[in-house]
Amino acid sequence: MINVYKYEASDEESCYEKCIEELDVYSSDILVEAEETEESYKMTVVKKEDVMNFVKNFIKEIGKGMNIDIQLEVREEEDVFSVTMVSNNNPILIGKEGRTMNAIQLLIKQALQTQTGMTIKVNLDASNYRAKKIKRFEYEIKNIVREVQKTKTDAKLDPMNSYQRRIVHSLLSDFSNVTTESVGEEPNRCVVIKYIGD
Repeated sequence: MINVYKYEASDEESCYEKCIEELDVYSSDILVEAEETEESYKMTVVKKEDVMNFVKNFIKEIGKGMNIDIQLEVREEEDVFSVTMVSNNNPILIGKEGRTMNAIQLLIKQALQTQTGMTIKVNLDASNYRAKKIKRFEYEIKNIVREVQKTKTDAKLDPMNSYQRRIVHSLLSDFSNVTTESVGEEPNRCVVIKYIGD
C-alpha cells in the first residue's frame, strides 16, 4: 500500500514547504504531480521509498505465483525507477523476446497508477537482457551508419517504437556526414539515415 498525500496552498513554494515539513522529507525524496489554478496550487505526493517497497513486494509476489525466486534491486534516478532482477529461472522470467518481463512491467505500472493516481516510470530488466539487447541494437545501427557513409546512399530502417528511434537519433549525433529523420505514421514509423556529405 502506498500512502498518497494531498496538499493545497496559494502558491507552489508554500505548498512544497507544507509538504516537506509535514512529511519530514527532502524534495528529492518525493514524487509530485501538481495542478495550478488561478486561486491555488495543488500537489499529489508519494514518497519514493514507498514506491520502491511496493515494486519490490509486487515483484516478489509475482515470483511466488510463478514459483520463481527473484532477487532484485530497485534504483531511482530522475523520477525513473530501474529494477534489476535475477532469478533461479531467468528464461521463464524474461519470456520469449522479453514478453513476460514486458507484461510484468506493464502490471507494475498499472498497479502504481491504481494505487497513486500518478503515472510512475518503471523500467524492468532481468539478467541484463534489455541492456544486452540495446547493445546489440546499437552495434547493428552503427554498422548501417558506416555503410551509409561508405556508399553515400540513404538507408531506411525497419519500423520501430519511439524508444528505439530515440536511441538511433542520439547514437547518430556522434557520426559525421549523416543525419536522421523519422518518417511515417505509428505503428509503421521508422528512421531514415541520410548521407549529407562533408
